[in-house]
Amino acid sequence: MQIADVLTRALVPLARLAIGRGLGVRDLLDPLKRAFLVAAETQGVRQTDSALALATGLQRRDVVRLRDMAVAPRIPSAPARLIARWPDAAVLPLRGGDDSFDALARSVRRDVHPRTLLDALVAAGSVTEEGDTVRLVRRAYAPGGGSPEQLLYLADNLHDHGAAAVSNVLADAGFFDRAAHFDGLDEAAASALAARFAAGQMAVLRDVAEAARGLQDASGDGAVRVRFGGYGYWTEGEER
Repeated sequence: MQIADVLTRALVPLARLAIGRGLGVRDLLDPLKRAFLVAAETQGVRQTDSALALATGLQRRDVVRLRDMAVAPRIPSAPARLIARWPDAAVLPLRGGDDSFDALARSVRRDVHPRTLLDALVAAGSVTEEGDTVRLVRRAYAPGGGSPEQLLYLADNLHDHGAAAVSNVLADAGFFDRAAHFDGLDEAAASALAARFAAGQMAVLRDVAEAARGLQDASGDGAVRVRFGGYGYWTEGEER
């Protein structure tokens, strides 16, 4: 498979997202150019307009224009981090001491009111508010409906998964990137496998989250961030 074919297949889901949001090719030109610019800047290309233009194939005038349109800094999802830090107790008092939901929320984002985080988690089905307490329903934050939070979650996951896979190809980085794939199944079999995978995956993620909380407490503020995840996908028939 040629590299152009690889890129086409990798970009098909993003093209579907663009079309679903009413965007066409022309709307994606600047984001694509900016992506090339950011990639070159993070791969050690000399930070001059001419060097960046040569490395990316962009016109020098585009480099100058796009360097003033820096990509917005990545802000990790506060609701997702709050769920990851949720203690063993399923129910927390809404307000009170260090073991309250308010205290947990402020440990994640001091510039966002705990009520805002609570509303986001309730809307996503992660927690329920029960009088003066908050109950954890599922140890996951997956906002839906095309919300800004869901789009941020999509961007973060696709970026990190893609970065791991590409690093493995370009530098044999050794990031874990495996998938089990089968065909010849019916819908019932696919659903049974999906349920089996989801249960196992959530158990692994809970184990990692518990270990991470302990390591964060022990090491303090480190410079390294990590993301571990998994995905499942199924479709009927051959898909391009």
